[in-house]
Amino acid sequence: MKFTEHRDSNVFMVKRYDPGCVKINDRILNQSCFLTHKELVENWSCSHIEHLETKHLDELFALKPEVILLGSGERQVFPEPKLFAYCAQHGVGLEVMDNLAACRTYNVLTTEDREVVLALIMQA
Repeated sequence: MKFTEHRDSNVFMVKRYDPGCVKINDRILNQSCFLTHKELVENWSCSHIEHLETKHLDELFALKPEVILLGSGERQVFPEPKLFAYCAQHGVGLEVMDNLAACRTYNVLTTEDREVVLALIMQA
């Protein structure tokens, strides 16, 4: 699915998402990644929702988000409840959705100048 253009080229935006592949600005990625409007980490070590651990969330907390949008793959799969509690303890919301929905939501929240992290799990 192709997304609409964002006018500020200095902001990381999702330009296109297809199963197993995401285009962020001019970069095409097919591995797990995370981003904010100012920073992109192309190789996130979480490759499956069942492998998600607090250490992965700690990497995202370092970016100081209000909310984490977690794309769990091609379908919505929730992580263990203790990980939601871990986010709540850090004052960060955790929203879980499939990758396509997470990408769309990220683009909307970024245009509203929200402090959001998009984390996409791209299963190998």
